[in-house]
Amino acid sequence: MSRSYPSRPPRAGQILLALVCAAGVLAGAFLLLCFLGVLSPARISQQVSAWLDPQPEAVSAAAPAQGVPAAQPEEEAAPLQTVFLPLDQLDQAEALAQGADGLVLPMKTDDGALGYVSAIDLAADAGTSWAGLDRNQALRELNDTPGLYTVAQVSCLRDEALVQADPALALQRVSGSAWRDEEGLAWLDPTDTQVQSYLAGVCQELAQLGFDEILLTNCAYPTQGAVETLATTGARPQALQTLCRRLQGALADYDVTLSVQGQADAAQEDPPSGQTSALLATFGRVWAQQDDQQALAVFQPCLLPTP
Repeated sequence: MSRSYPSRPPRAGQILLALVCAAGVLAGAFLLLCFLGVLSPARISQQVSAWLDPQPEAVSAAAPAQGVPAAQPEEEAAPLQTVFLPLDQLDQAEALAQGADGLVLPMKTDDGALGYVSAIDLAADAGTSWAGLDRNQALRELNDTPGLYTVAQVSCLRDEALVQADPALALQRVSGSAWRDEEGLAWLDPTDTQVQSYLAGVCQELAQLGFDEILLTNCAYPTQGAVETLATTGARPQALQTLCRRLQGALADYDVTLSVQGQADAAQEDPPSGQTSALLATFGRVWAQQDDQQALAVFQPCLLPTP
């Protein structure tokens, strides 16, 4: 008579049984350690959560990380300090520049005269171009001086010479004649396309001479003198914006800063000068007369040097 033996569980079952036993042992050990205070279920849960969802390490603003310098607020650059350089003192440029950040040269004066030799036809017709043929070379050499920052000042719309040559280019009186300010000087009409082309050409020629910056003064409608006799000028802010965009576009391919003299009324809703804060903000730098600096303080204006 044969003896029967209980059958062994299949191999997979043996493995499963061993795992269950092991799990039971580990669970018992875990509960025992928690009971004894060795392990903390809450702490383990936090560590698992941090591992599954890591967060960037917070650094106290008051105490920067070891070896990492605290971020310093950017300091606003101080306004440029310049001195005026008369054109008959070009040979003294470096001496005059001592203690200053740069030099301002009168390249287009209020009467319309140019301080360099221009190739623009209208400049020749109006007789505004400089007569000495060696002037441009002297300016190039000056502008190439290492460490010397040069600014070409351009009286933008105040221009007696051009109006003398062609009165149609001027801002008009109600009577139809060219309007003139308290010093007897005429102002150009910024909406005239010939005026725009002329000023754009002047700026390009100055950029080609190597100036670091071109400063537009009188880039506004006149606000002094018998302004009540001016003929209707239309929307002044739009007219100035069109002119300034034309000049900015003319210099787009040149490594030169285009800056402007700001007017104190720029913050007004409808400024008589036509300048607005939005327009001033499109320039690389804002300059101001001493009396206007406070009104333009938001732009940290540079002080126009005294001739």
